[in-house]
Parts: sequence; C-alpha cells; structure tokens
Amino acid sequence: MSWVGNVIAAVGALEIGKSNQKLYNEQAALNREKARARREVFEKIERPRLVKQQERAYADTFVGLLKSGVEIRPDTTPFFVLQDIRVNQATDLAIADYNIAVDAIDRENQSLLLQAKGQQAYSQGLLVAASEGAKAISGYQEAQKDKG
Repeated sequence: MSWVGNVIAAVGALEIGKSNQKLYNEQAALNREKARARREVFEKIERPRLVKQQERAYADTFVGLLKSGVEIRPDTTPFFVLQDIRVNQATDLAIADYNIAVDAIDRENQSLLLQAKGQQAYSQGLLVAASEGAKAISGYQEAQKDKG
C-alpha cells in the first residue's frame, strides 16, 4: 500500500508546483504594475515639476541679467550663459527620462525572471509528480502480483 503514498506525493508535488508558479506570476504582475505606476507618476507629476523648476530658474537668471543692465544678444557672454543654462536643463531632463526608462526595463526584466522561476517551479512539480507516479504504478503492480 505504499503506492498510495506515492500517488498522494505526486498530486502534492503537482499542486505545490502550480501554487509556486501562480505566486511567481502574481509577483511579476505586481512588478509590472509598480513600473506602470512609477512611469505615470513621473510623466504626470515629477517631469512637469522639473520642467517648471527649470523654466523658473531660467526666467530668474534672464531677469537678473536684464536688471544688471547687460545687453543680451548673440555672441555675448550673457547670451552664452543663458544658452548654457538651457543645455544643462535639457541634459537634466534627458537624464531623468533615461533613468525612468531604465527603471521600467529593470522592472520588466525582474518580472520575466520571476515568471521563469514560476515555470521552473511548475516543471519541478511535474518532475516530482512523474517520479512519484512511476513509483506508484510500480508499487501497485507489485501489490497486484502479491495478491494473485
């Protein structure tokens, strides 16, 4: 009757494999949702706030230069100062965009790894179930021989 234990072990291994796969897939979905929410917060709140701060800083510098009495025209130091500010601001914005894109890619990669772990857990469950099933069949056949 030990074959009955093998059947129970096979069913248990399969269920554990399915359960672990479901858990990993749920974690992967959660990671994707976090990435989506993070991107949305960046696009709707952080990026506009950064652009607004940059505009304010540029305007303050521009007004400060005007108040000082300097002329702002091409090929003058004040003009180059303002251009330098714009280049730095564009660079900062590009870096922020890049960082959020890399973060999204990292989160997606983590989700894919979790899904792979889930598939591995399910495959392990199948292997153990197959092994225990084979033991159960062998044990059942032995039990039938002993009866007959």
